[in-house]
Amino acid sequence: MPGQRGFALIALLSLAALIAAFLIASALNLTSAGISNEREQRSMNALRQAKAALIAYAASEQWQLYKTPSTYFQPGALPCPDQDDDGDADCFGSNTASMIGRVPFKTLGIDDLRDASGERLWYALSHDFRKMQCSIPPSPPIIGCTTINSDTLGQLTVTGTAPASNVVAVLFAPGVALSTQNRPSDPTDPAHNSPSNYLEGFDPVNYVFTSNALPSDTFNDRVLVITQAELMAAVEPVVAARIQRDIKPYIQAWSDPITGWGAYPFAAPFAAGGPPANPGRAQAEYKGATGQTNGLLPITTDPNWARWQTSSISITQIPGGTGTGANVPPDPTTIHSIDCSASTTSQISCLIDYTDFSPSAGDNRPAIKLQATLLNAAVSFPTAFKFADASMTDKNGDPLSTDPAFGNWSPTSPTFSPTTSNTALADGTGLVVFTGRLQNPANPPSGTGGRVTITVPVSFHPITNSTDPNSGWFIANQWYRQTYFAVSPGYVPGGGNSCGPLPPAPPCLRVNNLPSSYATSNDKQAILVFAGRALNGTPRPSGLFANYLENANLSAAQGTTPYVYEHRAGVPTSINDRVVVVSP
Repeated sequence: MPGQRGFALIALLSLAALIAAFLIASALNLTSAGISNEREQRSMNALRQAKAALIAYAASEQWQLYKTPSTYFQPGALPCPDQDDDGDADCFGSNTASMIGRVPFKTLGIDDLRDASGERLWYALSHDFRKMQCSIPPSPPIIGCTTINSDTLGQLTVTGTAPASNVVAVLFAPGVALSTQNRPSDPTDPAHNSPSNYLEGFDPVNYVFTSNALPSDTFNDRVLVITQAELMAAVEPVVAARIQRDIKPYIQAWSDPITGWGAYPFAAPFAAGGPPANPGRAQAEYKGATGQTNGLLPITTDPNWARWQTSSISITQIPGGTGTGANVPPDPTTIHSIDCSASTTSQISCLIDYTDFSPSAGDNRPAIKLQATLLNAAVSFPTAFKFADASMTDKNGDPLSTDPAFGNWSPTSPTFSPTTSNTALADGTGLVVFTGRLQNPANPPSGTGGRVTITVPVSFHPITNSTDPNSGWFIANQWYRQTYFAVSPGYVPGGGNSCGPLPPAPPCLRVNNLPSSYATSNDKQAILVFAGRALNGTPRPSGLFANYLENANLSAAQGTTPYVYEHRAGVPTSINDRVVVVSP
């Protein structure tokens, strides 16, 4: 019996050893799996943090200017990769090729993010989304500056288990070095900054990358992409807000009844004649059309478009001057001759001779009215004229003294302040009128010598200018191609500056789903509709409204319900239009 008891004890001990071995092995396997999952999670968390930081950078003015204060805000732009492993963005290299390097954590102002193996994250960027050291307006942009808007597409592609196209940027956690990879610690060693020593499946010519489900001995990169849709989902609300802040005030000022043209300009047709007949046409072709109440902003800068009608230029003497017969125009002892024959379509140039040798010559300051027609003023954005825009020179061709309140006009008593009026007309032209009193005819430098030359040049409003500090970002990046413009018929030139719900008043615009800060939705005079990116997947630019606008906005543009619009309030897959109310 003792032998049997000994055998049983041995069996029990063996069983216990087997159970213990099983439990230890199971614990080791669980620990190994847990460690693998934890490492995967660490790498993915780092990638997600980097992705969030990059998207925030693209949408934030303060973030973009954090490390590059010499640039201007460019919604949607991303920093170049760090190509020498110093943490800063490096935009050197080709201006026409996509780029790859490490995440520029210093430029982003974030932590030095690393994957589970301790390697810094890598980052590939589409060429067209580079944030370049472009100069701040009004300095001219540096060659190689990008143009970024809702139609700018990503040039990167990812294949494999998680394929993606139209990719703006790709983030990589490179993992540990594989047997074929050489990673020297010296950052000056070319191998240290060579993508092939960190990434697998990278096509350096076409910038095609590969994603893999699980790390392996031959492929251990973890990949996270930023698509164009993801980026623009964050950028477009910012653009709409900037349109509200920067573009809306310019349109309001242009249409001001006292200091502006007194009405909103006629819109440029959405699809105009000549190739390309769509919003992709050159800015110079963004010309308004008489009677057009909706379409695109008429932001042409064609120098031959807004121009003086030279046959319309006239100068007459009016009551209000000083000197002999000054209140009984025309008085031959006050103004002898007026000659505007030197005027051109780009500049009024009129010579006025009012030489007076009488004892009271110094008091001879005739009051005049200069009137002219500016062609296409109501179908574009020419600058509204101020009295100071009528500059004058004396008989020697030297500029006259300038008074802050009167410009080159005479400021002496009795008070006859210079004035200017700008009126946009229904036929597309604009009537411009200057009134004021000329300076005394004494010989220079105390007077004009009895002869002045008045010049008035034509210029376009800053809303059209790609170097303007307020609108430059909008024009230079061509956001106007995605910005629809609509005006009530009562507020275009000749419309009477009124609208209402019942005839005979012209209809106001209605905008549904506006924020609660708008008490009324159906009294709008003018609006902008920022269309954002295409939701139907159709390439743009396009001449079809359906590739830009959705829901009520599409119906309004197509003429089904011409005065009813809609601000985005739902799921972005059905509508992403954002309305900016210009007034009221």
